[in-house]
Amino acid sequence: MSLVVVVVVLAAGLVHAVWNALVKSIPSQATSFAFVNLGVALTCWTAVPFVGLPRAQAWPYLIGSVGCHIGYELFLMGSYQRSDFARAYPIARGTAPLLVSLGGLVFASEHVSLAGVGGILLVVIGVMSLSYVKHSTKLDRTGAYWALTTGVAIAVYTVVDGLGVRASHNTLRYAATLFVIQSTLWILAVALRRGWRFSASRSTVVTGVAAGVLSMVAYTAVLYAQTRASLGIVSALRETGVVWAAMIGIVVFKEGRARTLLTPALLVGAGIALMS
Repeated sequence: MSLVVVVVVLAAGLVHAVWNALVKSIPSQATSFAFVNLGVALTCWTAVPFVGLPRAQAWPYLIGSVGCHIGYELFLMGSYQRSDFARAYPIARGTAPLLVSLGGLVFASEHVSLAGVGGILLVVIGVMSLSYVKHSTKLDRTGAYWALTTGVAIAVYTVVDGLGVRASHNTLRYAATLFVIQSTLWILAVALRRGWRFSASRSTVVTGVAAGVLSMVAYTAVLYAQTRASLGIVSALRETGVVWAAMIGIVVFKEGRARTLLTPALLVGAGIALMS
């Protein structure tokens, strides 16, 4: 795994934390995810005529991935409605790497080295521990269940997309097509349920659309990395963004204290060192 791949995935983790924080900052999660998908749809409908469609072998993965991503957004939206950002996000993201590593072994015959396994475990422990440090609110069991389900959905779509982008042999074509289908279906579903008009402020629209564009950039970077490294390693490196998310939760949403980040951050840093 090259240094470029490591840096790309770490940066994607940071961007992922930022767009999730933007989504959380909008009071109505249904509204926020509607505008997130609007930002993705506008960008990708513009891009598809220029980048083209992926090869036929990738389409079964694309169809499956669309369903997984829509389920993921529903679970994530539910977990944010039932729990603090600083609690729900680490549980959801920390659950995924071990499941992705298992999926990579079963479906892609990827055997991670002992150092890689140790690094993944350290990242998972560091990430998950962020949900159990002292907070102003107690950990709600229902919110935790929703976050765990979100983590399972993350693991499933990560494995499906890892196999799909490899079958496509073109990251941009796979990503643009995936985002076009997913975001369009989401917008249509929202329109059928709530109508085409939204009583949202300009700042809400801008925040939601910006979050959508950032989410697309972050995941496209992850897809690129999945063509050059094992799925489990990429997933674990990506989830280091949870440390940034925890800092955002502390600084922006006033959910905890900065000193609680020290031990999780050290564990995550050690995990990165082992993996890379």
